[in-house]
Amino acid sequence: MNLTLSQTLINKLCQLCDTHHYKQDEIILRANENREGVFLVLSGMAEVIGPGHHEVIEIIKPHELIGLSTIHHFLLTQLHTGQQEDAKIPIYPDQLKAHHSQQQTQLQVRALDDLEALYLPYTILKENWDELRDYILEQVSSRLHDVYQAVAEHTSSDTGEMPTPLRQVHELMQDALHVKKSDSIQTVAEKLSADRQTTAAMVLDENSSILGIVTMHDFVNRVITTSLDTSSAIETIMTKNPITISRSAYYYEALTTMLLKGVKHLPVTSSNGELAGLVTLSNLLQANATSAMVKSSENITKANAETLPTLKEKLEATLATMLQQQVPILTTLDVMNTQFDRLVQRCVELSLQEMKVEPPSAFCFYLMGSGARKEQFLLTDQDHFLVYEKESDYFTELAEKIVRNLERAGFERCRGNMMASNPKWRGSLEDWEARIHGWTVHSTNDRLLLAQNFFSHRLVYGNDRLHQQFQQSITNSLDRAKIFLYRLSQLERENPIPTLEQPIRSMFRRNRKQIDMKKEVLFPYHHSLQILALMHAITYGTPLEKIDKLYEKKILSANFQKDLKASVATVLHYYVRNRHTQYQNQQELSSTLNLTALTTREKEELMLSIRLIKELQSHMLSYY
Repeated sequence: MNLTLSQTLINKLCQLCDTHHYKQDEIILRANENREGVFLVLSGMAEVIGPGHHEVIEIIKPHELIGLSTIHHFLLTQLHTGQQEDAKIPIYPDQLKAHHSQQQTQLQVRALDDLEALYLPYTILKENWDELRDYILEQVSSRLHDVYQAVAEHTSSDTGEMPTPLRQVHELMQDALHVKKSDSIQTVAEKLSADRQTTAAMVLDENSSILGIVTMHDFVNRVITTSLDTSSAIETIMTKNPITISRSAYYYEALTTMLLKGVKHLPVTSSNGELAGLVTLSNLLQANATSAMVKSSENITKANAETLPTLKEKLEATLATMLQQQVPILTTLDVMNTQFDRLVQRCVELSLQEMKVEPPSAFCFYLMGSGARKEQFLLTDQDHFLVYEKESDYFTELAEKIVRNLERAGFERCRGNMMASNPKWRGSLEDWEARIHGWTVHSTNDRLLLAQNFFSHRLVYGNDRLHQQFQQSITNSLDRAKIFLYRLSQLERENPIPTLEQPIRSMFRRNRKQIDMKKEVLFPYHHSLQILALMHAITYGTPLEKIDKLYEKKILSANFQKDLKASVATVLHYYVRNRHTQYQNQQELSSTLNLTALTTREKEELMLSIRLIKELQSHMLSYY
């Protein structure tokens, strides 16, 4: 162990004290319980969690101590040794004979992964204080330095320094171990074992370009489990063309890339594309309190019917963390909707397991509404439909099970019954072709509203071949639907985005005190974009993807595409934060934004963004 303790003292402590093992997510120290000792972490990592068990205060690595927040208790009282019968076992409040020497804290400590730690009771510290003093004080002073540094970062916004989410990757990365593709598996394994600072090796070609990456996980899954000859070249087990990140990228970009792509190592590249270093999930966890975000993703993939209800709180904690850290809103929504997709997919998987027999034909499960648009940030009500190749009672039962599992996970049933359990929102390809044809031919207001919701759909689970067939059938149905598109456009003409032409300060003061962000801005934006896309045979994709497709078809200019996406991000920023604040304050959820609460700069920013989105609506209406 790389400690400032002598090997003799380490051996002595190991004989006097017990080693404790904790599994991932297991609580090591609970809040508000008596502490009469510290833990020395031998392997693995732990997180210190603040009151409420949402905010991570600190990450504790191997060779560091757990429990230093109460070390002053030991120093001041010199420990009442009579309270602990066995010095090797952690003592808890209900085991105490007297409570006058209890030392408690609101902090909780939890294992981030499988952890091994040596428990050092205060009785042992006292008996060996002369030998342990310098080490303990070094640990305390080092931790104090980290605490003050964290406080400085937290309050640095007024000083011009960058908060952690805006720190760049080159500030967080570590040196990268690099090898040649011809090196043997045995050689690379030995190099990784010798370098305790990293768990991955980069495979480079003769020009220092990155060919692949090999992690310790690869050695287990691609060598040991398959009994592969270790004299084979490392290129046989490497992951080719790994996802990389620029050294100038920001912290939040690295973290969200790992969450979205499901990786824990990112090679860092310089401006010319050469290897500059490596950033790992551990690097990011140590730099900031983000482990809850990572674990929420892991918990979703392992969820069962009993644990589904516990995921809502974890997802809400992830959102709160990202908003608190001022991660850009489009990145925040990308991460949140990736998590929601995984949750929906897990609900479908559990429903299929409950069916106990294989589906009789291929099927696709689609989301509608904010989930389909990738604008969901809180668990909303259900909004989905089902498409399958052949009619069968199997899919009727499957749809009911999916709805129940989604309800367990926190998605309330749709009040309008727009769910796959409703026969109107499931069917074969032929059923859906007839349904869409009916919407386009008999365009009543009710059917237009159904169509508006439908045309924001997005596949989250199912057969890709069937999905492609379904999209082609939609395209075919719209070939002769000019009247349908005209009727949709007339609905939008009746709901124009507000004109904010006056100087923003006087306009807000005299006329408007608030604006309904969903009704007056977001819905008209979505519908206008949807109609414009359908007019040009773009039937599928999120709003941002449709903007890009319209640019590719030269319907939107490069400048307008860029400015429109920035304006949408601004509107979503204010909408999400306003609604999240209401949710946290347990207020009735409303999309109404109080304009008097905004600064002059924020009002002007919002006005310009709304004005540009109105240009999109005007552009669409110009066709009719």
